[in-house]
Amino acid sequence: MEEGPSPGGAAPAEEWLETHGRALGHFVAGTWLKPPGRGTLQCREAATGRLLATVPRGEETDLAAAVEAAATAATRWGGLGGPRRAQHLQRLAVVLERGAAGVGAVAALSGGRPLSQTLGSDLELGLRLLRAPAGWAQLGPPGLGDWGPLGVVAVVTSGPCSVAALLWKLGALLAMGNAAVVLSPPEVALVPLLVAELSGEGGALPPGVLNVVTGTPGLRRALRAHPRVAAVTFLGLRQEEVQDAVWGSPWQGPRLGVTRGGRVVVIVLESADLDSAAAAIVGSVGTPPALFPWGGCVVLAQEGVATPLERRLRDRLGGLRVGDPLNPGTDVGPLPPTAAPPEGLAQAAREEGAEVFQPPVTLPPGGPFYPPTLLTGVAPASRCLREPAPVLVLLPVRSPGEAVTVTSGLPHVAAGAVWAQDVTLALDTADRLPLGLVWVNALDPLDPTGGGAGAGASLEALREFGRPPWDPPRDVGNRPGTLLELSPEPVPGGPAAAPDIAAAVEAARRVALGWGRLSGAARARVLREAAAALGGAGTAGPPQKDGGDDDDGGDDDDGGDDEDGRLRGALLRWAAHVELMGGAVQEVPGGRALVMRRPLGVVGVAWSGPRPLRRALELLPPALALGNGLVVVAPPSGVGPALRLRQVLVAAGLPGGALTVLPGGAENHGATLARHRPDGLWLCGGGTDPDWASVGSVAHVWVPGGILGGPGQEPPPGAEQELELRCTRPRCLCLPAGGP
Repeated sequence: MEEGPSPGGAAPAEEWLETHGRALGHFVAGTWLKPPGRGTLQCREAATGRLLATVPRGEETDLAAAVEAAATAATRWGGLGGPRRAQHLQRLAVVLERGAAGVGAVAALSGGRPLSQTLGSDLELGLRLLRAPAGWAQLGPPGLGDWGPLGVVAVVTSGPCSVAALLWKLGALLAMGNAAVVLSPPEVALVPLLVAELSGEGGALPPGVLNVVTGTPGLRRALRAHPRVAAVTFLGLRQEEVQDAVWGSPWQGPRLGVTRGGRVVVIVLESADLDSAAAAIVGSVGTPPALFPWGGCVVLAQEGVATPLERRLRDRLGGLRVGDPLNPGTDVGPLPPTAAPPEGLAQAAREEGAEVFQPPVTLPPGGPFYPPTLLTGVAPASRCLREPAPVLVLLPVRSPGEAVTVTSGLPHVAAGAVWAQDVTLALDTADRLPLGLVWVNALDPLDPTGGGAGAGASLEALREFGRPPWDPPRDVGNRPGTLLELSPEPVPGGPAAAPDIAAAVEAARRVALGWGRLSGAARARVLREAAAALGGAGTAGPPQKDGGDDDDGGDDDDGGDDEDGRLRGALLRWAAHVELMGGAVQEVPGGRALVMRRPLGVVGVAWSGPRPLRRALELLPPALALGNGLVVVAPPSGVGPALRLRQVLVAAGLPGGALTVLPGGAENHGATLARHRPDGLWLCGGGTDPDWASVGSVAHVWVPGGILGGPGQEPPPGAEQELELRCTRPRCLCLPAGGP
């Protein structure tokens, strides 16, 4: 007996398209903009290729109109205050709920996700991701009370773009008082255009706060001509697309938001309930979680359960129904727009000796459908482990520790899950994973943090789109006219050669895990002993200057004793801080979440003149106290003080590789550090100014600016909390209410 169509089905989407004559425009300043003489681009149904509508081929003048409208609206919107903005965002959520049938149908038609998902968990998650920052705007986000908006934020979309992912970005940036310009290619343009139109109903958002411009991917390059664009964030882009789109640098030009997304890694340990694990894994293969746009799943199973788990996975994959996303019985829809079929990846796996299992399912004719695929026996360096794709990869591991190591080495991992009935082992394994979101005995497509994969809690997303009081507006007028590209070879220019930096990063990576897993009390003991030793050293000889008559800038006249006093104070403050750190338990639908902060891992610190370095040394104690490894490249005037600090820390018990100081002085060391993929990169001093194309692959790039205060000044309010957040990443362990 066949199931009939879903109530409503595609009708709401078709009716909306017909009201516009299937010829949409840009949405700018609260109205449709259809400039004369523009070419058109086609929006097609994902499952059949049927023409749904046309949109304009946007040009630079269209983008300029949208940026101007957003800049005008941003002034008023940012001045409303958090509670007023919260009311608007809550009103938008109500409007989207009322229009859920149309939003879900448009998303299913154009994106290919089953209607049961776009009308269900996708929209539910999206509304939660919209309401969470609205709630913080109403209350005043803790630690962000003095923060202001950035201004105009460009949201560059590509590839799969779910309703939830779009609302995740928009909720945070709008709550902080920014206005948005969404750049969308035709494959994913319909959902942003519908959301923008609905945002004008009932005064949900003022005109100009949300604008959408359609065009080819090349239009994103025109953003560089608009100095009023204060930040650019990405949605659904692969890393190579981001590299092609960025310009400027962390010091000049817009702030760059890191693209997030990827696949899920599931670790199945020997005590796991294999039936529930297999059901959840296959469910994620059929319909990837909405915030992980490129899908795919890597399963790391302990050797004792790998074979029985494989049997269960094969059986369940054979039960998946591939077909029309509008059919309520469909488990797997067509491939997302712009996604390449994974046949090449599967063939490469075969050639490498892997076994490719595809159940005998019937695929609809003519559409971009691909059967559920399981790859086993893959080589550790296989392409299928390096590239995310809508396939399932099963890899045996010997132990939980090996599973953590393998996960740490996989690129493009957005979230994880651990299955084990031994709860102690499950929690320990989950806590060791370098991921922001980890489920325990569950794999729920609804992110309980309200923030999104890799972004952590919603406060983390708000910080991405806010300006702290110590960070002056960027100089966005000085924009290069050509793309800045990463040079494939290191550029010589200082005593610290690339091999030295590579060895230091590797050494820091080896020791950072152990140092970060020590208790806060153990790390605090090291810092206190170093502070005591530094105090004794500070009184043993004449004051030490940072550089005598060099060109450091000489912003203060304090000598070595005052310098030592500041460092001692920083060491003691952060020793106390790390001892008192804790997490929180958050109630979420279906269970609870443990929310905490964990070390970034390895942080590269690039210093250069002419800015002074005395206060910059105070950045090192919090990074070390919170469990990170550091690789510091300093100019000649800063090497001595940094080495002296390292000496007393190592004598107090800091592992040697946890802090390496290298002589630098060249402007290219930020890019050289980035080439070795540290977990964070701090750029201190105006001379260290690599372009975004050189450092954009690092997830956490930071310019400290005035966070430590100026000469003779104390750090501004909120600086200590900001330092803690810059030294750590959010971690959310999601626990189901019932058993596995």
